[in-house]
Amino acid sequence: MKKKNYSGVKVLALLVLLTLLSGCQLKEKEVHGEPARKEGDVSIFVISDPHLLSSRINDEGKAFERYSLGGDGKNLPYIEEIFSLFLQEVLEKKPDYLLVSGDLTNNGEQASHEDLAVYFKTLENQGTEVLVTPGNHDLLNPHARGFLGDKQLKVDTVTTEEFTEIYKDFGFQEALYRDEASLSYVYEASKDLWILMMDTNRYRENVKLGYPQAGGILSLSTFQFMRQVLKEAKEKGVEVISASHHNSIIHARNAVEDYVLDNSEEYVNILKAGDVKLNLTGHIHIQDIQQDPHGGQYFEIASGALSVYPHKYGQLLFGKEEGLRYESVKVPLDTVMAGSSLREFISLDAQSRSFFAKNSSARIYQRLITEEGETEEDAKVMAEAVGEMNVLYFGGDEDLFTEKLLDHPGVQLLKERENTRTSQYVTRMLEEDGPDDNRLFIPLKEKD
Repeated sequence: MKKKNYSGVKVLALLVLLTLLSGCQLKEKEVHGEPARKEGDVSIFVISDPHLLSSRINDEGKAFERYSLGGDGKNLPYIEEIFSLFLQEVLEKKPDYLLVSGDLTNNGEQASHEDLAVYFKTLENQGTEVLVTPGNHDLLNPHARGFLGDKQLKVDTVTTEEFTEIYKDFGFQEALYRDEASLSYVYEASKDLWILMMDTNRYRENVKLGYPQAGGILSLSTFQFMRQVLKEAKEKGVEVISASHHNSIIHARNAVEDYVLDNSEEYVNILKAGDVKLNLTGHIHIQDIQQDPHGGQYFEIASGALSVYPHKYGQLLFGKEEGLRYESVKVPLDTVMAGSSLREFISLDAQSRSFFAKNSSARIYQRLITEEGETEEDAKVMAEAVGEMNVLYFGGDEDLFTEKLLDHPGVQLLKERENTRTSQYVTRMLEEDGPDDNRLFIPLKEKD
């Protein structure tokens, strides 16, 4: 991996940040193809898993290069630039709210949290309120690291008290009610809409264990908090949408343990009893929408990670009479250049797509060789195919698998394999069904 060119993308990111910090009003652009807002409507942008890593603790040396190439596909080398370009989208389109459903930081670094708070505060100064809830990476994380030269260095993480202090202006201080047993709270977005932000994480034993626990669970006390909030909302005729980092419904058969809440059935039952029709989540890094398999009008949108190609965010519009309308949107990266020299410049979109495909292929290749006994020749072809499939699958765009991709020699080889982890994974992608993963409409009132 070659070092970034700071005269291009990095300078743009810094200019965006300076514009934010200056408090200057940006000219609102005409936005096409969005539903018309009516009086009383509430517009919400939704992101998950931005995994910001502060440049204050990262010199982008050899240690960081090794770390980013060995990761799970997050485009950490350009993470600040990608986040800055997303902020431009928020400033130009001016939603009422930005909702962030966890994993705000790479590994809970205090510096990364502090940087995000600056970004969020400047958004609020421009009229967009920000609501956050933590993810499994964000609190009491023993893996918090900075990068200097060829070394990783331990850096400060944050406690629950420090988290709520850093983000006090982004939901916690203005909350209608807060749960005493967790960082869960409910926010009054309008007279007709409350947003229930749930803390589903296990972090209290992280320091003792020496690693961040990935799974999620809710306590009996927090369940009681939910019941009380939803009872009051129903009495007042207020609609409620909820958000959690961990999933309440299975979105992928290979992402159940540590992804779906341990007590998800109770969580869903409480929400359904309170007439909640939508839960916003993340964690799996895949853009996916599922409906409760047990029936009823309960949906869950898993937002694709903002840090992972194709870098999508959600646009959600609430109307008391019309319902909830959702659509995912790519952060526009194609007009920004990335590269280490003028001769090697490509768009940031192309760079990120290639980065994710290669990273995904490398991980699959290692598994095929070390776990599944494939030859190097076959493993290379199969890994290449899976990498290209993942580019579409992670964006919820598996319906765009082309005939050329499906005829790829690697796909054909994997179809010949039986009961291997990789062949089963490909089969699941090919057999993906359910609602459209990028668009959803939920009526809130029955038609006469």
